[in-house]
Amino acid sequence: MDLLNEMYRFRPIDNLLDKYQELENQEIYFASPGELNDPVEGFRDIYWKGDSVVWRNLLKHYLRCLEHIYSLTIILSEEKGINSKDIPININSLKFPTTEYREMFKEIHDIFFKTKFLSSLPKDLESRINPIRRGELLSYLKLIHPFAIEIITEVYRNHQILPKSKSSKDHLDEFRKVIEKAGSIVLLTNRLEQEHSSYKHKNIAELFFSLTNMVGSEFQLISQYSKGKEIELHSNKFFLLSEFPEQFLQRLESLVYPDWFSASFMSECTNSSIWGHYGENHKGVCLIFNTVNNTDRIQINLETEHGYSNNGPIIGMVPHPFQKVEYENKHVSIDFFRSLGRASVIQLEHQWYTDEFGNKSECGEYLKNNQDKWRKNYWENFQKSLTTKLDDWQYEKEYRLIINDGLIDYQNKNNRKLKYDFSSLKGIIFGIKTSNSDKIRILKIVEEKCEKSNRKDFEFYQAYYSQDSGKIEKQKLNLLKFE
Repeated sequence: MDLLNEMYRFRPIDNLLDKYQELENQEIYFASPGELNDPVEGFRDIYWKGDSVVWRNLLKHYLRCLEHIYSLTIILSEEKGINSKDIPININSLKFPTTEYREMFKEIHDIFFKTKFLSSLPKDLESRINPIRRGELLSYLKLIHPFAIEIITEVYRNHQILPKSKSSKDHLDEFRKVIEKAGSIVLLTNRLEQEHSSYKHKNIAELFFSLTNMVGSEFQLISQYSKGKEIELHSNKFFLLSEFPEQFLQRLESLVYPDWFSASFMSECTNSSIWGHYGENHKGVCLIFNTVNNTDRIQINLETEHGYSNNGPIIGMVPHPFQKVEYENKHVSIDFFRSLGRASVIQLEHQWYTDEFGNKSECGEYLKNNQDKWRKNYWENFQKSLTTKLDDWQYEKEYRLIINDGLIDYQNKNNRKLKYDFSSLKGIIFGIKTSNSDKIRILKIVEEKCEKSNRKDFEFYQAYYSQDSGKIEKQKLNLLKFE
């Protein structure tokens, strides 16, 4: 592996100077996946395959989270909008405030699982031939969602949380009839796969449920459009009735790995498209960073917390490795039930790998054997999922620095601004259209920093289009020196 001595980071002028003052503060900002330009950043091919114990517990998670959001919809005004972050996916942190509340949820739970279709669903899901992926699981959740809503409504009415309705019992019976008629859709899916095993699409079920969800989403859009203002599209009620299944599924995946944040660098700075997009249409600049080579990896030192003492957190320069981005059209596959790395062993045993009857799941066997091997594979998959992008992006030749939630709360954006030593910044390339006024402001900041550090080797370059290479090249500005 060739170790690079330089890394390039493109910055808009607003980030570098006016709005965030990254140059003055010597900061590198780590963005969340939602702030990046690729909508499938960090995408993981998560699948679900397990026994009836873990499937029953997943459905219990769904029901418990749904009941919590339903209660918030009643309690909160529309001024406090409900969103996916309000879904308490780690139900261990969701305590019942009273014994009565606990008993009421048990009533909801019992009605839910006494329904024939739902009582057999965990066992049916266990029998699936192929792993279940997002589209299929989402279809099952959408199928049971209206029935679960109606059960909670009925129990709430019985406990006088909601006003009584003469037709409420009839509504619940109607939903029960509809869901019972669905039969065992899981077993039908198995049959579909068996009968079309030679089909060119590797997973006929994945294709079927993907198309089903697309059509369902289209009908939902039409229905919502035709209803006008009957349900405000940004209301809490709309979130509960229409958006909850998909939002729950997204939150469910957060149980696998911690939130992560990245800062992007490039191994080259000659691509005009890169300059156009990341360099503010050539009006921005490109920072040149020196790297530290350490055996088989390249690093940069950034200031961050790296321990604790009696006086509080220990803060200092810590090496952060550059991760090379690989470009391929297949994402890393993650076994959900065997990758719940964010929960403690006690939580896993209690919430996932044991049901209310005391049955144990085989999915938790890794807790007893080969934990070291599991942990190594777990973190390798995590790193790979964060450094894999589709082939369409390979022109970027990207490397990235990555941090993730742990001891430090990186949800706070200010904590994601990590300082570098000025000696790490080798030079700056001005874009083809960088204004002289912006260049002068940058020169003044760098001159002051060079004086403070007694530095005379800072390099400035001007980008230009080379007719010979057909690329954006750089010309060193030899007259710009600080003595």
